[in-house]
Amino acid sequence: MKKHLLITYKSAIAVFIFSFSLISCEKKGVSADEQPLQVEEITNTSDPAQPQITFPANATVPPTRSTLNFVFDWEHAQQMPVMPGKPPVPVPWSDQAIKNYDPGLQNDFRKSDGWELVYNNFSDSLNFDNRFFILYNKFRGLLRYYSYNTSPGNPSVDNYKWLINELAWRATSGPSPLFNFADQLIVDVNADSHSASLIEPWPIRERGWYLSQFELAYDRNLINYNWQQFTIGWTLAFADVKELALNNKPVGSKMVFLQKPGLSFSTSLGLAIGSNMQAHVKSVNGLNELSGVFSSSLISNLKQTIFDSTAGNKLNATLVPQLGLADCKLDVAALFRQDYNLVGYVGNLTFAPSGADNSQVIGFGPLFNEPMGIFYLGAKPVVHYTKVAGLLPEQYTLDVSSVEYVINPFIKFPRPWPCWVFGFLLMLFPGMEAPPLPLLKPLKPIYKNKKDAPVTGASLSIFGNIFILPPT
Repeated sequence: MKKHLLITYKSAIAVFIFSFSLISCEKKGVSADEQPLQVEEITNTSDPAQPQITFPANATVPPTRSTLNFVFDWEHAQQMPVMPGKPPVPVPWSDQAIKNYDPGLQNDFRKSDGWELVYNNFSDSLNFDNRFFILYNKFRGLLRYYSYNTSPGNPSVDNYKWLINELAWRATSGPSPLFNFADQLIVDVNADSHSASLIEPWPIRERGWYLSQFELAYDRNLINYNWQQFTIGWTLAFADVKELALNNKPVGSKMVFLQKPGLSFSTSLGLAIGSNMQAHVKSVNGLNELSGVFSSSLISNLKQTIFDSTAGNKLNATLVPQLGLADCKLDVAALFRQDYNLVGYVGNLTFAPSGADNSQVIGFGPLFNEPMGIFYLGAKPVVHYTKVAGLLPEQYTLDVSSVEYVINPFIKFPRPWPCWVFGFLLMLFPGMEAPPLPLLKPLKPIYKNKKDAPVTGASLSIFGNIFILPPT
């Protein structure tokens, strides 16, 4: 007999949201050897039914051909590789670099924190007009790209002080959930996002470094494709934002990153957009930039959330307290309008994604070719609706056993990083916007062994996403 989680509400219609977080803990001074991910399911109910946890069987790294891609020791380098006679280029986290990105991300680039080099066209033998390198964090599922601007400024474009970052997949193989976490605030399992678009407040600066990152969802089918069936396109452009207010308050010079599910900033030109957007916060410093937009008590609450290492009061969050990082999206009422014109920067750059068969790739083949993303749901979980007599006639039942977490089998953590799965459930009523702080309470982890519990000064990462589950 199937076990169910029963929720009753007076409302005629309700929306279910199921949130998932992975937590990993590392004790100081332990071996850096890696071991496969260990998962334990924990629930906040006495119901013995458990979601399914699936690790796809194919855990062989696909082949890759890294043409036009150059290996270098980014972690210890002081300068980027350049051709003889060319001006030196400091690494983007150098104190000598012109940094057009959240300063809270400056020191987050080390291999010990999960970063791997995927693409790089900085070379001492070839010179490219658009210079960049791309890292992927295998512990957090983040794809981050650094781009370096070699073009001088021009007074005619001084007003173009916002940078549009867009990623899009192009496939003949069918849809993919790869960008669902990056694009959607609340993920619809049945609606795959084709792209993700973000706008950030950075001007055109010669010899300036720009950084942007997106969290990727795990696509277990990507390993079956080749580069001709599935590629990723990357576009950067500068915009002139004519009008911007959040919660009816002018943003001014605040460092605020914005996105909206399904919205492409590169094509929404000249239009006034008056609807909710998401303020994309990337660090504790980024939260400070939201003062005056959100209440001081809310910002204080969010900061405490980071340092307490709890993801329960964030809609969408990746928390790394020891680095002061909090990659999350906060829903906010916005009024936005940009000019009809853009200044092109990097246009329609195409590269093969990590995790596919890239053995015959022409162009940029990944140096690191393990599949990206941490997890996804195998299918839309089953939610049953019934109507009965009484004071609470509307009943919604989540079939807990229909929930299937599909976890990337390539994930490995340094010993001894045990990992736990957390479940959350939230109701939204008709017409109710998703609040910045939903009433979600994190569940207390149950450790298999006392020795696995976090210790003082432990290195901790938490990441989670919200899914919408319509009743059937």
